[in-house]
Amino acid sequence: MVEHSTESEDPDDSGFTLTELIVSVGVFTLFMAMMVSTVVVLSHGATRTQLVGQSTNSAITMFGALDRQVRYSDAINYPGAGVSGNRYVEFRTPAESTVSQVIPLCTQWKFDPTASTISSRSWNDTPSSTATPWVLRISNVIDDQTASDPYPFRLMPAGTTGSALQQLDVKLHAGNEARDEGVEFTSSFVARNSSIRSESNADFNADQVSDTPVCVRAGSRA
Repeated sequence: MVEHSTESEDPDDSGFTLTELIVSVGVFTLFMAMMVSTVVVLSHGATRTQLVGQSTNSAITMFGALDRQVRYSDAINYPGAGVSGNRYVEFRTPAESTVSQVIPLCTQWKFDPTASTISSRSWNDTPSSTATPWVLRISNVIDDQTASDPYPFRLMPAGTTGSALQQLDVKLHAGNEARDEGVEFTSSFVARNSSIRSESNADFNADQVSDTPVCVRAGSRA
């Protein structure tokens, strides 16, 4: 006759209770939440570092180009806005400092607050000259304009006190405005061939417009 065992099963083989299962799921959920949070923080930090690095490199390149152009100019206009809301500044390089050494060169920089870009173009200072296409200098520019602080261009005129040369101050805030991430730069560029006698230097009515601007073109500040 075959005997059947009447001994109870091993308690260790009885599985998990509902309470143990709930606790385990809770601990696992907490662990996963911590992991996801860490990944998000690391990803955000990497994105911010990449964005700041790109904006910094673009800003340095832009300032380098502007410095090379402004340093030889003999007259800088007071910056101003066009009917579209774009903001402009123009300066003139005398003939002896240009590549041709025959005709003065006009250069114009533009900040487009809608496109968040700064671009530049140039033309020979003659009535029939044609302007070059716009060259993009930097994108993702954040508009920090205020009523009392023009942005991004400001002319510091030459005077009998302070600087004897015209100076163009440029403020730049570039990056991602929605995420409040980016870089800010402020730099001054001195026009070495300018003086208090430069045509565009005078602003006797203090309206922040050159009394005799240089490089005037119809529709150039659109």
